[in-house]
Amino acid sequence: MTTVARGTMSAAVLTGPRHVESRGIPVPDVEPRTLLVRVLTTGVCGSDVAAYRGTHPYKTAPIVLGHELCGVVERLGDGVRGFSVGDLVCAAAYSPCERCAACRAGAANLCTDRRNLSHLGWQGSFADYVLLHENMAFRLADHVDPLAGAMVEPLSIGLHAVRLARPAGSVVVLGSGSIGLSCALAVKRRWSAWVTCVDLGPHKEAPARLAGADDYVDAAGDDFASWVALGPADVVFVASGHDGALAQAAAMVRRGGQVVVVSYFDAPVLLDANALVGGELTLVGSALSTAADFAEVIDWVETGAVDPRPLVTHHFDLADTAGALALLDGAGGNTGKVMIHVSTREGGGR
Repeated sequence: MTTVARGTMSAAVLTGPRHVESRGIPVPDVEPRTLLVRVLTTGVCGSDVAAYRGTHPYKTAPIVLGHELCGVVERLGDGVRGFSVGDLVCAAAYSPCERCAACRAGAANLCTDRRNLSHLGWQGSFADYVLLHENMAFRLADHVDPLAGAMVEPLSIGLHAVRLARPAGSVVVLGSGSIGLSCALAVKRRWSAWVTCVDLGPHKEAPARLAGADDYVDAAGDDFASWVALGPADVVFVASGHDGALAQAAAMVRRGGQVVVVSYFDAPVLLDANALVGGELTLVGSALSTAADFAEVIDWVETGAVDPRPLVTHHFDLADTAGALALLDGAGGNTGKVMIHVSTREGGGR
């Protein structure tokens, strides 16, 4: 189907906590209903950083991390439909089973038997090539910048969270990392709402404004408590896994309002249930995203309605993946989106 060599490829292999090595590993063989994709650009997710630290619940060394990707189809397995060699694609972080009740109901993100990239030997996108299942890949128009294409997956996570909430006029997004900014961006695309992003430090204000936030509040500032008391929001999106995030959200939302939790936490979190009961609050969890979320985000990107590229602040080559992860590990949230550039559309390095 293509001239891809059945040999080795360069990959950044997590070999232990905070230890990544550049290695040559086998190029994956295509299987029925799979696509071999040459990676162009891949983003670093918070879950990759958790795995790097050794705190992720199931992504453990040795493994190749990475799932926020954009690449070119190089080889097709038997039975693949809807894709051709040379297509530009992005992907979800998982492949649903297509058999369980959730999948049959159209909620593949809740699949009880899904397979996840960077788990059980399935190597992720911090490599020259990645093997994708047909049901997790999405075509992109040729004109899409691979940098924007790699942002589709995190944007879909934010959109999914917004889909689960009731449209509101006043929104707070707690946490201004890539998922929080994706939530803010999706709110501004879908609702007429005043959006306030909250995070630690003044450096997060610029990316929040780029994502469409109308206001930014520094949670480390002296006026944070007084700001919270000024007026509660209709909906609070929790996109930060810090201790006390849920309690802060409950304090920021109006009585009868919603708290949508899109962040994962490293450990169980205590929550004052009386705050939920007394305020008659709705607490909603948001997990991953669906094909419908991808379709909407792809339309935003392809038509130019949304350009996520300004949210990217740091760029690394594949050979320096360890540096990208170390930066995020020690930056204390002081970065925007970090991208790893693997190859060009012509096949060479960046």
